[in-house]
Amino acid sequence: MAPDLVFVVNPASANGRTGRRWRSHERAFREALGRGFDVRMTARPGHATDLAREAVQGGATTVVAVGGDGTLNEVVNGFLDGTGRPWNPEARLAVFSTGTGADFVKTLRTSNDPRAVARWILAGREIRIDAGLCEFADAGVPRARYFVNVGEFGSGGAVVDRVNHTTKVLGGRMSFLLAILRTLPRYRNTRIAYEADGGPRREAVVNDVVVANGRFFGGGLQPAPHADLRDGLLDIVIIGDVDFRTVRRNLGKLREGTHLDLPYVTAFRARELRVHVGDEMIDLDGEAVGRHPTRFEVLPSVLRLLVDSAEGR
Repeated sequence: MAPDLVFVVNPASANGRTGRRWRSHERAFREALGRGFDVRMTARPGHATDLAREAVQGGATTVVAVGGDGTLNEVVNGFLDGTGRPWNPEARLAVFSTGTGADFVKTLRTSNDPRAVARWILAGREIRIDAGLCEFADAGVPRARYFVNVGEFGSGGAVVDRVNHTTKVLGGRMSFLLAILRTLPRYRNTRIAYEADGGPRREAVVNDVVVANGRFFGGGLQPAPHADLRDGLLDIVIIGDVDFRTVRRNLGKLREGTHLDLPYVTAFRARELRVHVGDEMIDLDGEAVGRHPTRFEVLPSVLRLLVDSAEGR
């Protein structure tokens, strides 16, 4: 019989800490759940997508993503088919966040205690949340990938690429801060053109473009403080033609989510954003996935997410 509950665990997340602690976490889950479940460990990048897809296609109704935001991104990509529909409409997603940034769960203000997550699974409280689709042309080849928290290109994509190629032993906040301080002084702003929801074409020189479903990225920075996972819209935040000193001076505002009134920030909501830009690195949910973004689109209420009672009201 196919398992009903599957944990997809990335032992490499959080600089390997997830793998080192998983035995004690698993014991806590088994005691709190009082029922059996399958554990499937990832062995390579992209493996969580394959494992999640196999689970939901095999009839699992609950899949728990164990790891960081990148692990969650891979699991979400395993939930949805090539048309943006769930492989299994009955399947629900749960998140046990153990990663470096842990930014998605900050929007939900959820616990990372395995016993608390077990209670949500047993209670079965769920909300319907949106996901995002990003289309891009990596090395001239059209590609597409889903995201659940934040898509981004520009200086932020370069920062994420640096974070993912260095040790994360210092934790999310410090890892991203050091990457910002090392990357942005050399980053050159770029000219883009874009159209939102079929509107007029606009041009701008930008430092960063954030396409947000959730509110947080970069280890606790808050680029989209009003983003709502359930509103059927993406929050677009464009950081304009600014230098490193200006960015550094206003990092506190970005962390507090009070930056939207700065003169170089443009913010709006849209269902679709078409982008004309050069060879910029793309970050989806804290993972550098490719280059040359062309389009972002919201997929309303496409995921069923298990939450605690407060969020589920």
